[in-house]
Amino acid sequence: MSEKEDKVKTSKKTTPKKTAAKGQSKTKSRSSTTTKKKPRSSTARKKRSRGNIIAALVILCVLLLGFNLVLVLKLVPNLKNSLKSEPVQAQTPVEKEIPSTEQKRNEPLTAAQEPSPPVTVSQVAAQTQPHTDSAVQQKRQNTPAAQQKIASSQEKAPAAKTTTPAAQPTPHSPAAVPASRTASAAQKGTAQKEKPAVHPAPQKNTVPEKSVASDKKNTASKKNSVPEKPAVPDKKKTVQKVQPVQPAAKPEKPRKPAPYAGNLTFVFDDAGHNLDQLEYFLRLPFPCTIAVLPGLRYSSESARRIRKAGKQVILHQPMQSVDLHINPGPGAVTPGLSAEQIKNIVRKNLEEIWPVAGMNNHEGSLMTADEAAMSAVLDVVAEKHIFFLDSRTTARSVVAKVAKEKNMAVWERAIFIDNDKSRAAMETQIKKGLSIARQKGSAIMIGHVFTVELAELLTEMYPALIEDGFSLSAIAQVAQKGTVNFGN
Repeated sequence: MSEKEDKVKTSKKTTPKKTAAKGQSKTKSRSSTTTKKKPRSSTARKKRSRGNIIAALVILCVLLLGFNLVLVLKLVPNLKNSLKSEPVQAQTPVEKEIPSTEQKRNEPLTAAQEPSPPVTVSQVAAQTQPHTDSAVQQKRQNTPAAQQKIASSQEKAPAAKTTTPAAQPTPHSPAAVPASRTASAAQKGTAQKEKPAVHPAPQKNTVPEKSVASDKKNTASKKNSVPEKPAVPDKKKTVQKVQPVQPAAKPEKPRKPAPYAGNLTFVFDDAGHNLDQLEYFLRLPFPCTIAVLPGLRYSSESARRIRKAGKQVILHQPMQSVDLHINPGPGAVTPGLSAEQIKNIVRKNLEEIWPVAGMNNHEGSLMTADEAAMSAVLDVVAEKHIFFLDSRTTARSVVAKVAKEKNMAVWERAIFIDNDKSRAAMETQIKKGLSIARQKGSAIMIGHVFTVELAELLTEMYPALIEDGFSLSAIAQVAQKGTVNFGN
């Protein structure tokens, strides 16, 4: 039993070895087949790629052939037309030479001595050629540019046109052949003279060659008939469309100038605080007066810019108001000062922004009612030869009374424009000033440079003011002494 068991064990041991060997052999065989299949697959791929390349080349060749055939089919009619035109062009110089040679031969002969020779094809062509040439020339001469050039050439050679005979003999008579030859030669001579002068511009609607050939056939069949009338140019083609001229607009009747309504003077106070706000008033399209406060940061610069803009500069002299809590600013005339102190203050302020045309009061409802203070101020005004404008901040002002005692002229404000800064309120105030100007002949209206809307409003109103008969100016420096003025 033990031997049998050993055999069974040995057999069991050998079986896995055999199976392993069989598996290895199978894998080897598979790998060998794969290795053998690889070269087959690469060769197949190469063959396929070669086939694809060849197919692509064949397709390209077919496309190229097709493209060449299309080109040939398109070019064949053009070649035929060029071949047809070449013999026509070659015939013209030969036919032109034939009449000239025949004319030289026939010069010593006369119609009575020479027998009637038989009519040849060349003679027929010589007779018919001028008609064909004239028909083609007439068609080419239908264009406006060619007609102008032909007219100039005809003016240069009038003698050639007058050589045509009045009566032509019959073509079968003995004298008809030389006469026709001479006539054709004369026509060709004139045509040759005219041709160099005529250079028609290239046009799209040229005469086709087929029509020229058909004209030759028709002229050959109608050689004994009366020559055709010259072709009338087509008015539809040659005449350009003339656009209807629109009638010019009737000029408007000049508006009658309005009668003179009065003079307006606009004064703008409180310059010296801000230069940006000042620029709006410097750009106004009419002359005006701008009053500059002394002792401020931009006082001297404001005065310089106002003069540069062509406007009038005056001193806006600060004076104490009735309300003592209000500070009129630096360089003010206040109560308790002596006459000499007031004069020195005013002189200093004038020097800061000099030169100026005059001055007016800033605030000053208290000081303009003081005769002593205003007497000192007016003394400086007379000393500097400038004017004084009373802003009329109070109804109790004594400026006019003191000026009359000193035999001086002063000006007074008529309207304050921008106490209410709304547009509607400013418009109503300006209209009040216009009515005052109509009544008294002039009006001074005062605004302020910090009201930018006022500058915009006056710029808009300016054309209407001029149309209504108003004039605008700065304050006049000269007036009748001892008078109170409301403007120029």
